[in-house]
Amino acid sequence: MAKLKVGVIGVGGIARSHFPGWAASEHAEIVAGSDINPKVLDAFADKTGATKLVTDPKELFQDPDIDIIDVCTPNNYHAPLSIAALNAGKHVICEKPLAPNPSQIKKMIAARDNSGKMLMTAQHFRFQGKSKAMKAELDTGVLGDIYHARSWMLRRSGAPVRPGFILKEHSGGGPCIDIGVHILDLTLWFMGNPRPVAVTGVARTEIAHQKGAWTRMDGGARIPRKFDVEDMAAAFVRFENGATLVLEVSWLLHHNTMGEDMQMWLYGTKGGSHW
Repeated sequence: MAKLKVGVIGVGGIARSHFPGWAASEHAEIVAGSDINPKVLDAFADKTGATKLVTDPKELFQDPDIDIIDVCTPNNYHAPLSIAALNAGKHVICEKPLAPNPSQIKKMIAARDNSGKMLMTAQHFRFQGKSKAMKAELDTGVLGDIYHARSWMLRRSGAPVRPGFILKEHSGGGPCIDIGVHILDLTLWFMGNPRPVAVTGVARTEIAHQKGAWTRMDGGARIPRKFDVEDMAAAFVRFENGATLVLEVSWLLHHNTMGEDMQMWLYGTKGGSHW
């Protein structure tokens, strides 16, 4: 059976973490890429062997030989690119978050349904061995009714400095929809995807704008003054079944970690669990 052909949009950033997966697949292969920066397209070709390199993603949508589009651009461009790809009859895997707001995601889902193709968000933590093992155990009902969860993904000095992350016009938000979506997705999955009915929260920028603010990310750099997204967010969520969730996310927090502290605690009527 012939391999499915993949075209990647936005090849210079997070896409580089996708390349090994596509290379290892027995079912698909990268054949094309699109980026607004011609220099990264050359590096992409050297890395993947892709032969079709374009600066206009429409050329990938119009190519009948391409089966799958892998969207790896900043967040605010996920929805229009994914919708255009689906409308062109392509399957789509899109980096998280699918989009910065629910209305755009609903349009993406509608385009998926109308096209009959598949739309997937790249929530890779679900596929780790420990995650799959815990989900299987939780599905046996071992915790009883899960009535409360505490989840966080925190960095001490881990803010990216690239415009696609720190400018709202490109990203739509900061750590809450960058790394927060990972632990939130995993928590909701483990809880059985209860329906949220009320959310209260805060989004703050307390560290990024301090004089001399610095990050270890991107090789170590001062944080640009144009940084206009939150650097920390927290939320309290109530669900239709009565369960509750406390969520905390930050790129920059005076927290005792040199890397990334990602944890989840689930509390049930028969027991608790820690991821």
